[in-house]
Amino acid sequence: MTGEGREREAPARYWELIKAAGKLFQEKGYHAASVRDIADTLGMTSGSVFYHFATKEDILVAVLENGMTEGLEIVRKKLEDAKGGRERLHALILGHLEALHSEHNYAHQVWLRERQQVSPDKRGPLEALRRAYRDSWLDVLEQVKSEGLILSDTALFRRLAVGALNWTVQWVRQPTQQELEDLADQFTKALLNEPQAKGRPASGRNDSEGAERVGGAAR
Repeated sequence: MTGEGREREAPARYWELIKAAGKLFQEKGYHAASVRDIADTLGMTSGSVFYHFATKEDILVAVLENGMTEGLEIVRKKLEDAKGGRERLHALILGHLEALHSEHNYAHQVWLRERQQVSPDKRGPLEALRRAYRDSWLDVLEQVKSEGLILSDTALFRRLAVGALNWTVQWVRQPTQQELEDLADQFTKALLNEPQAKGRPASGRNDSEGAERVGGAAR
């Protein structure tokens, strides 16, 4: 189901709660952010929160599930018209970056830090989404490898690529669409070990820790 479809089914207050909770989990951490904190953000009572969710853990699951579902939709749309291994890899990288830096970026950061807080009996839907996204990467990388663009193990390549992309939340702030596209170009070339285009300067140093400036997105 698309994001629009889910929003039509659920009341607006439900989505406001997910967004408010996600941002608090991002800022304070899951354990430090209380249900009262979430309710206060929206001018609600704690009891009103429990009208929509049985437990605080259920709120966390909803934040993670919504963010991952939106991310999968973004990536799938990017892949729809992509042809060939390199083009599909570039589309996948751009989709990942767009999802990571979208209005739901708080959910993706919470996923990276707090997913293990979900008890095993409630991880089923989240694991299904994680596997679906992993399989999207492996499918693309198998094609990339079959075309001779990479020689390494696709599972390891995926871990390295996704880890590097996820780290951009630490050094890219509020990028424009053009900056994301430039960044996707640079990642694709770096991951495939392609030469830099002639006349195009390499990205410069951005800060004392050496973060790369790509398209001016780093802050």
